[in-house]
Amino acid sequence: MNRREKIEEEAADWLARVDRGLSREEEVLFARWKAADIEHRIIFLQLQAAWQRADRLAAMRQPSPSASRLPRRLPLKAAAIAAVLVMCVGLGLGLAYRARDIPPQRFETAIGARRSLNLADGTHVELNTNTVIHASITREARTVTLDRGQAYFEVVHDDRHPFVVIAGNHRITDLGTKFSVRRDGDRVDVVVTEGEVRVEHIAGEHVGAPVVAERNMVVIARRNETLVAQRHPKEIDDAMLWRSGMLSFNQEPLAAVAEDINRYNTRKIEVVGPARDIRIGGSFRSDNIEGFTQLLRDGFGLKIVETDDKIVISN
Repeated sequence: MNRREKIEEEAADWLARVDRGLSREEEVLFARWKAADIEHRIIFLQLQAAWQRADRLAAMRQPSPSASRLPRRLPLKAAAIAAVLVMCVGLGLGLAYRARDIPPQRFETAIGARRSLNLADGTHVELNTNTVIHASITREARTVTLDRGQAYFEVVHDDRHPFVVIAGNHRITDLGTKFSVRRDGDRVDVVVTEGEVRVEHIAGEHVGAPVVAERNMVVIARRNETLVAQRHPKEIDDAMLWRSGMLSFNQEPLAAVAEDINRYNTRKIEVVGPARDIRIGGSFRSDNIEGFTQLLRDGFGLKIVETDDKIVISN
């Protein structure tokens, strides 16, 4: 039994327990099981959706005379396991959404906000500050358009229906992946935390060949130019800290640090003069702009002038 099959069997067992009602102890265990791995939650939701759909279809059918002499349905655990097998063999890797097309959906966050959600195919998405995406999940294709901002994807993989992110003039295709995409105008940054993605230009002149990035790689694409670079796992972890409301910097110019922090706050930091080139390192809360500027005053002796809409930092 491979890893996915084991998770499917565990999910079927939990579905049976949920149907008959969980004890307090089981509720705690179930919560721990779902929290242990995003794939636990995804497979459980897929199985639950498939079973609920099967129940609805069964309710719509008129029973035959012979069927009326049979039990109304199998014991739930057996039926749940059967549903898993149907999903894996008949539909592919659990994409129950194919029974119908999902209308396009729009999701967004305000400045300083974050949001987690699951798409109709089970893919988990986390939106960073000031982000807008449009998701189109149909029988034939799975596409998310990133209008602005940054999003992290934990994709439910399906060879026949690749998961695609469109960001400006770039297309990022899932090859079995967890990755983030950030769009700032015509610049697109991709960070791969697991699996592989293919990044390609889809518009413009002199379009180059697609590039493939693996775990612990980043792709920086702008216009028709693309850079692929390997990163230390610690750097990848730091790049993902925004998911917990933190930002990490490694001896970067204060001007660049302020620009990044400004993405999360309506009140902006403006760095002027030689202070722009001071190198900053450390981890900071993205929403604590006052605490960050206080550290600059105490640590570097910088001058801080505050107004209602901005904070000016200078030597």
